[in-house]
Amino acid sequence: MKLKTFIFFALFSFFTSTALAEPSIICSMYPVYDFTRQITGTLANVKLLIRPGVEPHDYEPTPRDVKALNDADMFVFTGKVMETWAEEISHSLNSTKTVDASHGITLTDNDPHIWLDLSLAQKMTLNILEGLCEIDPDNSQAYRSNAQTFNKKLQALDEMFNALRKDKALVFAGEFSAGYFVKRYGFSYVSAYDGENEPSVKQMAQILKYIREHKIHYIFADTGGISQVTRSISTQTGAKILTFGTGHNVPDLSMTFIDIMNDNYRNISEALND
Repeated sequence: MKLKTFIFFALFSFFTSTALAEPSIICSMYPVYDFTRQITGTLANVKLLIRPGVEPHDYEPTPRDVKALNDADMFVFTGKVMETWAEEISHSLNSTKTVDASHGITLTDNDPHIWLDLSLAQKMTLNILEGLCEIDPDNSQAYRSNAQTFNKKLQALDEMFNALRKDKALVFAGEFSAGYFVKRYGFSYVSAYDGENEPSVKQMAQILKYIREHKIHYIFADTGGISQVTRSISTQTGAKILTFGTGHNVPDLSMTFIDIMNDNYRNISEALND
């Protein structure tokens, strides 16, 4: 009788622990990490591979990272242009489900910052959702409900940005990654940088002249860091520096993507209504 009782509880414990095991999900960088944790809630163990402060373009996975990816149930990456290493490594994973969040999205000028167009962020969410439902069908209903709630928030922000006035240009005085954003929401803009390249002496003179002639009181810099160039432009023109968060790299994982975009909305509103 004691033996039967022991076997019963042993089997019960095994099946219970198996049933309650959370899917293990590794995400390459912050945007897909936050999208994934918004969909899963407490139903999965979601980890960020590229830690805050590490540049995704320059990242190279370590043997420890590769082992972790092989042990995970799912690997989510942003796309082969942003993370050139991710697509290659995804083909070497044994049983890990891989999700390219940019699937079905055509890049413009090889610009990988697609999540700044909030209509595309919603498509990325659905790509991640599809992978989650495949690896964990028992929780698919909860995942779909969470994804729907998250996408409604993205849709609301999308409408808010579309409703902003468009009669003033936004001046970006730091690295420029907002191509999808300005295109989606119809903003005219001036950028000191050509992508990540610092302005030449001639370009610097041109943007200083533009700010002075158009009486620009606010310039934008990425929350990832304010460059010396940006500070110099601010000092020489008196323009106040506001942040525009791209979500490319964040210092604090407690912030959500929605938080970042709400901050962007407030700062852009301040600049446009000045």
